[in-house]
Amino acid sequence: MNTDKIETLISIMDKAKLTALRIDDGTEKIELERAASPLSTATLPDVAERVEALLHGKVAGHEAAAIEAEDSDDTTIIRSPMVGMFYISPSPDEDPFVKVGQEVLSGQTLAIVEAMKMMNEITSNVSGVITEVLAANGTQVEYDQPLFRITTSADAR
Repeated sequence: MNTDKIETLISIMDKAKLTALRIDDGTEKIELERAASPLSTATLPDVAERVEALLHGKVAGHEAAAIEAEDSDDTTIIRSPMVGMFYISPSPDEDPFVKVGQEVLSGQTLAIVEAMKMMNEITSNVSGVITEVLAANGTQVEYDQPLFRITTSADAR
């Protein structure tokens, strides 16, 4: 086992706020442990996927998408502030809050993330034009996952 894999596992533990991580893939066995801290069980599937990808030398799909979804001078990425279910409209039979190509104002509601039966509005922190919706309606989103790409340049308006 090289130290890069161990450092990556520690990084995963830090990001997910795990207190212990045990891996045994038949050829390598790793046990990492630290003092207890709060943990959301909703992060466990995501961590398992990342560990599996690391052990088999792959990058998990949503990590690749997150790498591409970065802010620039004229583009802002709106990210999920929590783990939960992503909804683009207030209810299934209503129109979405926003659509690609629509101009939005700072503070405008873009979507809802449901977490622990609470509906949390996701609002824009900039004015601009929605250029991309990065999450599918009705799917689980992770903390800090990119949800919307908004172009803020004057050319987009």
